[in-house]
Amino acid sequence: MRHDEGYGRYADDDWVRGSVAALPPKAKATPAPEPQPAPEPQPDHGTEPPGSPRFTGVDGLRGLAVLAVLLYDTGWFAGARLGIDVLLVLSGFLVTLPLVRRADATGRTDAGPFLARRFKRLFPALVVVLTTTPALVHAFGSPRTVRDLSRQIPAALWPVSVTAQFCLVWPLLLGLLCFFLRRRIAAVTTVVVLLLAAFAAAPLLPLPDGFAHAVTRSHSVALLAGAAAACAVHLAHRAVAHRTGRRDGRGHAPATVLLSVTGFAALAALAALTMAGAVASQVPVALCAALLTAALSTEHGPLVRLLSASLLAELGRMSYSVYLLHVPVYWLLRHGQPRITDYALLLVGGTVTWLLSLLLHYLLVERLGARPWQTRRAVR
Repeated sequence: MRHDEGYGRYADDDWVRGSVAALPPKAKATPAPEPQPAPEPQPDHGTEPPGSPRFTGVDGLRGLAVLAVLLYDTGWFAGARLGIDVLLVLSGFLVTLPLVRRADATGRTDAGPFLARRFKRLFPALVVVLTTTPALVHAFGSPRTVRDLSRQIPAALWPVSVTAQFCLVWPLLLGLLCFFLRRRIAAVTTVVVLLLAAFAAAPLLPLPDGFAHAVTRSHSVALLAGAAAACAVHLAHRAVAHRTGRRDGRGHAPATVLLSVTGFAALAALAALTMAGAVASQVPVALCAALLTAALSTEHGPLVRLLSASLLAELGRMSYSVYLLHVPVYWLLRHGQPRITDYALLLVGGTVTWLLSLLLHYLLVERLGARPWQTRRAVR
C-alpha cells in the first residue's frame, strides 16, 4: 500500500476572538488536539490493487525451496536443482500475479513502475554481495583467492540472472497481450498456457541444437508454469469475488478441500520425482510446483497451515537474501577449512547465512522497498 503523505496532518486550531467575559457561562475553549505522528511508510508493492491478499503458504513453499538449495549445496540432498526449479516457478508466479491483477483492475500493467520497484528491491542487495565479499577476501586472503571467488560467485548466481531477464521481458510481453486481447484475462491465460506447452515440447521437436539448448537453459518452462498458475489463480479469485463478494480468494469448503488434495498430490509427486532421481527433467517438476503453488493461493486448508509456519514463512520472505549470501559463505568455509564435514557446513554456514540475511533483508532490501524513489517538493 502506498504511503499517503496527507496522513498525520491536522487542521489549525480555532482561536476564540473577544474577551473571556463575552463567552457564555460554563463555556470552555476546546483544547488543541495533540499532533499525531505520521504513520511509518509501508513497502510499496504498487502493482497490486487494494485488498489483494498475501499468501503465507506460498512464502512457506519458498522457504522449503531455498532450504532444499542449502541442503543440496552441503551434500545432504540428492535432488539436483529441484529447489532452484521451484524457486523459478515461484518467481514466474509472483511476478505475473500482481501484473494481471493490475491489468484487470485498471486496464494496464504499469510495466515501468513495476520494473523500477523490482530494480530497487533486487539490484542493491546483489551489488552489496558482489562488492563486499571480494573486498573482505582481499583484506584477509590472497589475490588468487579473490580471482577464484570472482569466478565462482557469478557462476553460482545464474538463477538470479535468469529471473532478472524474465522481469525485464515478461511485463512488457504481458502488457502487449493484455492490450491486444482487450484485457480478457481468460484469453491471456490461454496464450500463456500455449506458450508453456510450446516451450515444454521444444526439446522433443527436431529443432536446431542452438535453439533447443537456449530454450532448455533459459528455464522458460518453470517461469511460464508459474505465470500460467498466476493467471489461473486470478481467474479463480475473480470468480469467487463475483459469486460471494469476497476479495481474499476464499471460496466454499468443497473448493478448499479440492485445493488441499491437489496440493498434497503435487507435493507427493515432487517427493516421488526426487526419490526416483527424475528431477533432471524440468517439465514434471515445473508442472507439479505450479499446481502446488496454485493450491496454496488460499488461506484455508491443512497444507496451507502446514507451510504457513512462522519460521518457514520468514525464511521464504528472506529467500532472495539467503540465496545470495549462502554462495560466498559456503565457498569461504570450504576454502578456509577444506576438511569441513557436511554437517558442520550446514550448521555453521546455515547459521551465518541466516544472520547475514536478516541484516541484508531488513536493513537494506525492506528499507529500500519501503522508500519511494521520487522527488517531492517540500511543503512550506
